Amino acid sequence: MANAVNAPVIVQRSFLHGLAENTSAFALAGRVTTGAGGTLKISGRSIGGLAATLAKTASTLAATDIANFEADVTTSHKVIKHTVNNKMLTTEMGFEGAGVELANKVLVSLNKDYFDFLEGLFAAPHPRAGAGAFQVGVGMKYIDTGLAFLQGEAGAGTQDNMITSAFSEVALDAAIQLLNKYRDDRGVPLHLGTTGGLTLVVGPKNRKLAGEVTGSTLSGADMATNTLKPLIQNVVVWNWTTDEDDWFLIDANGSPVGTHIAAAPSVSINSSDDGLFTHFVAEYEAAPFKAPYEYGIIGSDVA
Repeated sequence: MANAVNAPVIVQRSFLHGLAENTSAFALAGRVTTGAGGTLKISGRSIGGLAATLAKTASTLAATDIANFEADVTTSHKVIKHTVNNKMLTTEMGFEGAGVELANKVLVSLNKDYFDFLEGLFAAPHPRAGAGAFQVGVGMKYIDTGLAFLQGEAGAGTQDNMITSAFSEVALDAAIQLLNKYRDDRGVPLHLGTTGGLTLVVGPKNRKLAGEVTGSTLSGADMATNTLKPLIQNVVVWNWTTDEDDWFLIDANGSPVGTHIAAAPSVSINSSDDGLFTHFVAEYEAAPFKAPYEYGIIGSDVA
């Protein structure tokens, strides 16, 4: 067994190595922010609009109000405790293996929290739900149809960030079109995803098809150029999805959803009171979040 001085160093080193060696799915499919823990606010503002012509003889210009909305996120202290009989830790490799395995379990836990949260967005209330100015309509969910922009103002309209189509090349193209045409609250087109950087999230059922649709050079029976390929940067397969038919398209360049990490993952080891066992403890503080403005995500809630 490694001595009492070396063991913690070995575990911590292998734990950090394990974290670094694995690209977290939650980081590919959303933003990652760091900072204070507890309950915090994710802010977003609505500023400006389309430019108005200012005549040489004009003496006034109509002003547009600025709106600021916030969404709450409360981080949680997460812990994984693993107790090992000291007889199993006869070499330094045993400690190294434990550190790497705990790192993998931390990443799995972070991924599960995030993707469970993602699937819940079809039912999650929108932070800007309501009938007032700068809001998206009464009873609206974060991923929904009929989300209002310019509500109660000139040029008011609605838009969708939800479809109900099973995954296919045609459905993915339709989702990208929705993203490309998406407007901000002031009715200004955002041109999201037009230069690529998109992440596609699917369940295992759609893994093969997603790979073919986004990875093939040619498209369809007419062997045309696959114009979807350069737009999709990552395909993330979530193995624990509760509905394998649902899928998401996320603009990774400015995702409205992500994970806030208040305390980075760390690991420690302690001996039991009787000296017969070693306790490995990995912990972190984090929570998934959604911004008050939903720009950058399209979800398909397949029946």
